[in-house]
Amino acid sequence: MTYSGLISLAIGLASVFTGMIFTLIVTRKLTPEEFGVWSIIGSMISYFLIVEPLITYWSTRQIARGEQIGKTSLLSGMIFSSSILPAYLTLAYFAYSTNHYFSSMVLASILLPLTLISMIIESVNLGYKPHMVSYGLLIFDSLKIPVGFILVSLLGMGIDGAIIATIAAYLAKIALQIYFARPRLAGKFDKGVLFRWIKLSWIPLYSRISGVLWSLDVMVYSIITGSVIGVAYYAASVTIAQIIGNAGLLSQALYPKLLANGSHKHVTKNLNRLMYFAILLLTVSTVFAKPALFALNPSYSSATLIAVIFAWRTFFYVLTSTFYQILQGIETTDLENNPKFSQIRKSKLFLVPTLQNIHYGIYIVVLSVTIFILHSYGMAEISMVTLWVTITLILQIPIFIYTGIILRRNIPFTVSIINMAKYVGGACAFTVVFLLTSPFFLHFEIKIYDFLPSLIVEFLICSGTFFVVTYIIDKNTRILFKSILKEFIGNK
Repeated sequence: MTYSGLISLAIGLASVFTGMIFTLIVTRKLTPEEFGVWSIIGSMISYFLIVEPLITYWSTRQIARGEQIGKTSLLSGMIFSSSILPAYLTLAYFAYSTNHYFSSMVLASILLPLTLISMIIESVNLGYKPHMVSYGLLIFDSLKIPVGFILVSLLGMGIDGAIIATIAAYLAKIALQIYFARPRLAGKFDKGVLFRWIKLSWIPLYSRISGVLWSLDVMVYSIITGSVIGVAYYAASVTIAQIIGNAGLLSQALYPKLLANGSHKHVTKNLNRLMYFAILLLTVSTVFAKPALFALNPSYSSATLIAVIFAWRTFFYVLTSTFYQILQGIETTDLENNPKFSQIRKSKLFLVPTLQNIHYGIYIVVLSVTIFILHSYGMAEISMVTLWVTITLILQIPIFIYTGIILRRNIPFTVSIINMAKYVGGACAFTVVFLLTSPFFLHFEIKIYDFLPSLIVEFLICSGTFFVVTYIIDKNTRILFKSILKEFIGNK
């Protein structure tokens, strides 16, 4: 589990670099208005992926338990993907037909079936060999760079170039994931399995409501304010905070491991390891918030506080999501052929999405009322977006605490406070070194080719400090590093 998790984390961090390059291409060449539209397209696509869990939810669970349902998952995805395109185009027409970028939204409709198929193949690999999912992510982010550079930078195709580059990357990713999943795509299409999924579809669809509610925030803001500039600030800050999300990749193998009868010892080991990388990436996202936003586009530097607040929200979100995965991973109610509604309602398969739906339902209501009131008083957009992300943090912390309490009641896991203090010590050393060295190494040049090298050097100095300090003061870190080195040398 640790091996798979570390591979996923390593590839995920590499994808941060490759993904950031593509983001730089987009943010440097697109206007804030175009970047806001790019964010709206992403949100719209997520609305129509509500059918995705109907397949992926069960695929991972059943494949992790040894069932051969891969081909049923893939073909079912193709069927569903053809039925959601008209709904997307209808919404785009009625909501944005008068928008200058409506044609771009139509072009982006191709991303809808590609995203769905990609997620389904990933769910198959997640239950089979979890780290294979990360290889798909790497090829996806890597291919976007050359294609995006040619279309967006050299040919000046703007947002359409970014969409086409993403389409090409998805095609390559799907091809690679299918190659990895071949052993689990054998067999035949089982209508009985599909009918069972449809019968129990209310469970994953109920789980999906929270994702739809969360993605409504961008549309709510743009509709109430009539502007996409605030969305651009928000999207840029989310890009920085997403670095922390990669820490969750360390837990990618934990869910299928628990489905295959893993123990509470796996949970304890994983959570302690997760905290190490989550604290590191939280430090990176907060300390480097301003230079990272400047790299995206100098005009986004004013959103530094927004990025810092959202980084903390993402930190608690990653931990909460891991708790959710553990709770659902130890649930066995769905092993029965025809579980009753009363059984499922009392299970963690129902508890987890209920908590998520309550959380995000409250979030959308509070956000809508807050933005409406603030906009009516003419508050500056940067201030409104700051309050927007503050709301996300305030609402995330109590759900994190409550979910942790529930998990503790179900699994006797422990997280070492002493180890956490050592990791925080490493983070403090990281911050001090940044404050001392950044005036010498960081030069805020407008041209990205002049600024990026100094940013990379400063990052390597600070992150190296964290690793050295934690290696010296923490035994578990020394064991981890020695194990990685041994594995690397052993594979030569």
